[in-house]
Amino acid sequence: MANRDLEYYLRLPYTITLKRGTGDGEEYRIARVLELPHCMTHGATPEEALRAIEDAKGEWLKSNLEAGLPIPEPTKFTGQYHLRMPPSLHEALARKSESEDVSLNQFMIVALARAVGYAEQPARKRKAVSK
Repeated sequence: MANRDLEYYLRLPYTITLKRGTGDGEEYRIARVLELPHCMTHGATPEEALRAIEDAKGEWLKSNLEAGLPIPEPTKFTGQYHLRMPPSLHEALARKSESEDVSLNQFMIVALARAVGYAEQPARKRKAVSK
């Protein structure tokens, strides 16, 4: 697929990470666009790093467009993942889920969520609307 224009890429929801760094007795923040290789910058504060990464992202995109290099788009997560595993693990998971009276799918979702410390956001209550 051919590259699109700069405005198209600037509107995409790229993933930006922010990490703490230290050096020479100073603390700073490192901002990075995960999908764009080597697109990162830093700032003295989180706000400064986040402002700087927007400029860095724009320059990275512009440079790659001018050079005709491919530009990755943000990853789209569908909520589905096909997983291969040893039959013995499949059996152990199935037996454990059965003993807890839940589906294998639900059992694995809970186990994976616990493994990464994920907590689903509670559903928001809807306010009654007066007519």
